[in-house]
Amino acid sequence: MRMRIPGLAMLAALLAGPAAAQAPAVTVEGLDRGLVNMGLMAGHAFQCLPEADRPAAQQALLAFNSILVAQMGANAAFRFASSFGAGSSHDVDRQFCERSLADWRKLLQDHNLNR
Repeated sequence: MRMRIPGLAMLAALLAGPAAAQAPAVTVEGLDRGLVNMGLMAGHAFQCLPEADRPAAQQALLAFNSILVAQMGANAAFRFASSFGAGSSHDVDRQFCERSLADWRKLLQDHNLNR
């Protein structure tokens, strides 16, 4: 199902990457999958953070979830938050932490979410 969702150009680009700029519409299923993937990614990266960096990361994640509530509604915010919970509740393979943190920080920087 394809539909236009007003005011979500930034979020669509964030979740879908460069292909979103070329696509005429964003699918609801694609956004849902993107939110799940992003939540899992954030949860894994969060576990890899040093303990001292976690409070700031929590604040950034709460701020992002607030954006989701405002732009996409509570269901989208819940999807991201529950995926984050799933990603942060599994044991982390520390050999992937450096990559996970680099990917997460790049995502935040590329989309100006690290304010």
